[in-house]
This record gives sequence, C-alpha cells and structure tokens, in this order.
Amino acid sequence: MENQEKPTITVSQLQREFVTLAGKAVTALILVFIYSIVQLIRIGNQADYLLLLIGCILSAAAIMGYIINELTNGVKKKKSFLAMFLAFGGLIPWAFGSYVVFVSGFWSLKELASGFSSIIILKSLIFVFLGYIVVSNFYKITEIGKHISGGSFTIEDK
Repeated sequence: MENQEKPTITVSQLQREFVTLAGKAVTALILVFIYSIVQLIRIGNQADYLLLLIGCILSAAAIMGYIINELTNGVKKKKSFLAMFLAFGGLIPWAFGSYVVFVSGFWSLKELASGFSSIIILKSLIFVFLGYIVVSNFYKITEIGKHISGGSFTIEDK
C-alpha cells in the first residue's frame, strides 16, 4: 500500500469555509428571529414565538461556539471538558432547525383544515426552507470538524 500524503489546508482557508457556512445558517436564523419578534409584538406573548426567539439566539451562539472550538482545540488536537460541552452544544442548532422544519413548517399546514390559504402554504414553505438551511449548513460545519479531529488533512498555520 502506498503512503499517500494528506491534503493540506491553511487556517485561513478553513476560516473562510467556516464563515461561509455559518453565515448562511445565521442568516436563516436572523430571518426566523425577526419573524418571531414581529409576531411577539403583534400578537403578544405566545410560547411558540418565544421558543423561536430563544432558539435562534441559542443556535447562533452554539454555531459560533462550535466553530471557535474547532479552530482552537480541533486544530491543536487538545481535549478538554469545555471543548466537549461546546461540541455537545452542536445539538442545539440541529434540534432547533428540525423544530423549524417540522413544527413551524409542516405542522402549520394543519391550519389548512379550516380553509385554504396560500399565505399558510407560503409561510410553511419558508419555514421548511429556513430550517433546512440551518440543519444542512451546520451538518457541513460538523463534517469539517470531524475531518479536523480525525486528521484527514494537514493544517498549515500561515
């Protein structure tokens, strides 16, 4: 078996990839955040909109924490309890994105039972799309983190 060299990537390329993926996810979170604030002001204090508001904040913080963890501890191959909790916090964006897709997206279609409305369908499709963006981009971030931890490529510090 031949010794194959691992692909090389610089820290700046890694940062650029993380920022691109996180930017897409956080943009979707900001749109859900704005919607939840508007609905809280318009309708009042309801649990669903409050959950959307808090979930957006926690998900954005968890995404940034995960990226910082991978860029600091993952590159240096350091293990710590803080790194473990930050990696475990990666479940927050996944769970929240799934909530947005299934509850705010698909489950909102139950309102069609009382009468057809294209606004309900449009709102449902938007939530499914925004939740998908959060989940898929965070999945790509975790895959990069898995390759960093697994040593799949060599990281140069330029």
